[in-house]
Amino acid sequence: MLKTRFRAILASPLLHFFVLGGLVFGYYSLKNPASEQPPTDDVLRLSETDAQRLVVDFFTTWHRAPTREELRGQIRDWAIEEASVREALALGLDQGDAMIRNRLRNKVEFLAEAPAAALTPDEATLAAYYRANAARFSHDGELSFAQVLLPANAGPDEVEAVKAELEQGADPGALSNSSMLPPQVEGMAAPAVERLFGKGFGKEVAGLPLDRWSGPLQSGYGAHLVRLEKRLEGVLPPLSQVRERVLGEWRADEARKLREDYTANLLQRYRLELPEIPDEVRQ
Repeated sequence: MLKTRFRAILASPLLHFFVLGGLVFGYYSLKNPASEQPPTDDVLRLSETDAQRLVVDFFTTWHRAPTREELRGQIRDWAIEEASVREALALGLDQGDAMIRNRLRNKVEFLAEAPAAALTPDEATLAAYYRANAARFSHDGELSFAQVLLPANAGPDEVEAVKAELEQGADPGALSNSSMLPPQVEGMAAPAVERLFGKGFGKEVAGLPLDRWSGPLQSGYGAHLVRLEKRLEGVLPPLSQVRERVLGEWRADEARKLREDYTANLLQRYRLELPEIPDEVRQ
């Protein structure tokens, strides 16, 4: 329904009348005598493409066509923006502005990588990409374990004494040296374990024997005794279940390649001249 109305709006003779009839001047220049009109190279010329974009933007926001007054307001805003940009460029306000330079660079890079969004690989290419990046699409493994944070600088005898109490059924929470860390962890994904306890801790826990107090293992908080109770390995789902995600990431990688190729070719068109670099900076 909306698409039909939208097509009708773009094909409307009324819209073409506004655009092609020169509304920009009709609404913003008629009050000025002809002698005061700017030279033709200073004309704010609203193209049909830009006019359609204004209507599309309005329709996207309000789900209806703009009225005469609303279209007039949109064109006025466009004219103010266009005139302001020209004045800013004439005054050199774009020079040395890091935000503007970065914005222009981003737009150029976007144009370079935009074709990737329309690329569709054949099934063999997508399957090969999926296999080569299997780790990115696997479901994380899960760990269930109990842990006790040992006192700082605990000696071997103290560690063995705590382990003996645990093996006799003592409450891990009562023996732990930290009330902030959970004494019992149930079904936590391995990356989440790493975020909670520190890098490498989850991998060490996953390698422990089941149902035995082991350690000490070192985390970001100190040394722990750990009893691994359950370990679920990561699973790679069939490609059919994650096809859209794989396709999206393939296109993202293709976009990156297009951007890198573009920038490499771009730099080849220029000769780089550098100032003399002082020796102290080189060091």
